[in-house]
Amino acid sequence: MLIGMFDSGSGGLSVLCACKKAVPYARYLYLDDSAHCPYGNKPEEEIKRIALENARILFDAGCDAIVIACNTATAAAAPLIRKEYPDKVVIGIEPAVRPALGKVKGKILLLATPVTANLRSYPDRVIVGAEETLAAEIEAAYPNASALKALAKKTLAKYSGYEAVVTGCTHYAHLIPYIDAPVFDGAEGVARRLRSVTDKLTGG
Repeated sequence: MLIGMFDSGSGGLSVLCACKKAVPYARYLYLDDSAHCPYGNKPEEEIKRIALENARILFDAGCDAIVIACNTATAAAAPLIRKEYPDKVVIGIEPAVRPALGKVKGKILLLATPVTANLRSYPDRVIVGAEETLAAEIEAAYPNASALKALAKKTLAKYSGYEAVVTGCTHYAHLIPYIDAPVFDGAEGVARRLRSVTDKLTGG
């Protein structure tokens, strides 16, 4: 089984890692769309066009299923891709807001791109941090640990009053080791969903 995956650069690598652990018997094809990085500050229609083209590339390459390893592309384009490919498996990633709210009594900080922040509504306990340039900054810094640590410190200094952090962009997962608070990331949920789907497809 061949699983396709795309993101605007290195952010989706955290999702790829989680999926490979959950479904180790599959083969993976990762489309690193750094030419269009970042997605999060682009117009919604442009994101849809880019995401649909990436899905076409992966399905034309023989992928049995694809994972949209990007919160922004999922929010903007997942319904369109599923409509275009009704007989294909298309899995997106969602910010892990619900699990965070279920485990944390106080407020949580959702770090997200402007598109992810604007295309969804969130409960009052969620502090929404719409970060215009953070994904591009992380892409440029990766894998420099000291640079990523500095980005985490600079970003979190802008917010207060939260007990946990939700990474609403897969690029932000690279900051997790430098966040001094519980962090909820959507990669594990994607991996569980992919495992469920592949088990059905393979009779596992």
